[in-house]
Amino acid sequence: MQKFEHAVKKETIFGESYLPKNKQDIFHIAMSGTDNYLVHLGVTMTSMLMHNPGEKFHFHVFINGISDEDLGKMKMLSEEFQTCISLYFVNDDVFRDMLHRDGIAAHFYRFMIPPVLAGKAERVLCTDGDILCQRPLRPLITADLSGNTAAAVRDTSKEYEEMRRKRVGTSLYFNAGVLLIDIQEWNRQELSEKAADMAEQRHRSGRPLASHDQDILNVLLDRQVKMMDPKYNDICNLDRKTLWKKQFDLTYNPEAVLVHYAGIVKPWKSWVQYLDCVKPYREAWLRSPWRDIPLQEPKGYKNLHQAARHARKKGDYPEMFSLYRQYFLAKLHHER
Repeated sequence: MQKFEHAVKKETIFGESYLPKNKQDIFHIAMSGTDNYLVHLGVTMTSMLMHNPGEKFHFHVFINGISDEDLGKMKMLSEEFQTCISLYFVNDDVFRDMLHRDGIAAHFYRFMIPPVLAGKAERVLCTDGDILCQRPLRPLITADLSGNTAAAVRDTSKEYEEMRRKRVGTSLYFNAGVLLIDIQEWNRQELSEKAADMAEQRHRSGRPLASHDQDILNVLLDRQVKMMDPKYNDICNLDRKTLWKKQFDLTYNPEAVLVHYAGIVKPWKSWVQYLDCVKPYREAWLRSPWRDIPLQEPKGYKNLHQAARHARKKGDYPEMFSLYRQYFLAKLHHER
């Protein structure tokens, strides 16, 4: 795995003493993001710990930096729940030739997780940072991969999945927000190297990646993925469409094990706190060491537009008109 040999600059570990002597009793969970995304990773981790008392987790967090405050909160989380957290500080230069037009290397950190964890774990659950755990993860811990390299959940609706499947030319199409990986088999096939090569080829071609690493993973893992019950990656999209388009119903399954807030609008936005599907996320936020971090207010014309649409949904028309006014002014300023 020469490509990622120097991808990790250093590692910091909290709570190593909490790990059991029997490595088979440890369930490894990995997630990644930029330094300003750590609060959301922290809330996801907190929700997993809240709903899995007694499980021995080892969290592997891949980041490009961290503030002293967040470092302290990670240590606090480790101590409060007596769990082990490893922080891997990533050298973004390794991903320079893969970058999408947004220039964010963290979208591709997932490629490096199996090589880095080789010898440390047999399997790992990789999740995005916009996920809420609300049920025990024990079924995933003991899941039989049936000889497959990974397990995942099909992406949203059948129609949407079929559209994306045809676009990339695979037999199925899964959402990569939750991915259970057999590390040894992944590394045996050198899938990380192949994924990096595909991302670099796409970068050189100038063709955009519609779903960052997700399209690449679907191509590489075609016919090697066991499809899991949707409750392990239940998509909850908080976006609202414009007035002239047909709105889709907000779907939320309170019985889901992992809720994935996919979409533009996230549960840490101030204007969606009225939704029932956001309240469980808020509970995890308030239980985490990041409880003092304020919700994000609508800034920028896109967020203002979404906030206005949600105000319309609530029937708060004075707020709706105020937000639409701010939206039009912000969009006008943006287009100048």
